[in-house]
Amino acid sequence: MVAYGEPARQEAAASIESLHRWHDWPVTVIGEPVDGASHLPYPDTDKGGRWAKVNLDKLSPYAETLYLDADTRVRQPIGAGFEILGDGWDMVCTTSQNQGGDWLWHIDAEDRDATLQEAGHMLQLGGGVFWFKRNARTTRLFEAWRAEWTRWRNQDQGALIRALHREPVRVWLLPRLWNGGAIVEHRFGKARRGTV
Repeated sequence: MVAYGEPARQEAAASIESLHRWHDWPVTVIGEPVDGASHLPYPDTDKGGRWAKVNLDKLSPYAETLYLDADTRVRQPIGAGFEILGDGWDMVCTTSQNQGGDWLWHIDAEDRDATLQEAGHMLQLGGGVFWFKRNARTTRLFEAWRAEWTRWRNQDQGALIRALHREPVRVWLLPRLWNGGAIVEHRFGKARRGTV
């Protein structure tokens, strides 16, 4: 997880508690300390902690990583993500509910237009719950994700689409129940500063 600021720390603590109801996995929080997790200090350089997120491949202490946004709640077992990685996939995530006319609605027009022009109208992925394994392919993907994110330094989803276009990996798509549904609830935006 990534947590900066009191709202994010409170949300992360609740998310960790919900995860530990189902799994006894170690948790590392990048940014600020949170009870129930090890802590990896990392500078807070942008709103939303997105620079930390696009550096997960370098920051995560694990060979296989589950990333959860701080404002998620695990409602059922989620070990299947690691099983899918074990079957040879590089990344496991969900599609976003925002497709069609809502595609990348939340990012700057310049970022959205560049994504459309450079990568086409690829599926928008849900970036709040995903698994990845550390290997040469995901290393190249994260390098591309960082490079694309630095172009506008705001949202990460357009940058991820462009990065996947440049450096494709084996991605398994789970249904929305895993990010904003009955398996993993997502309290979108509750971890942002000023929301407590």
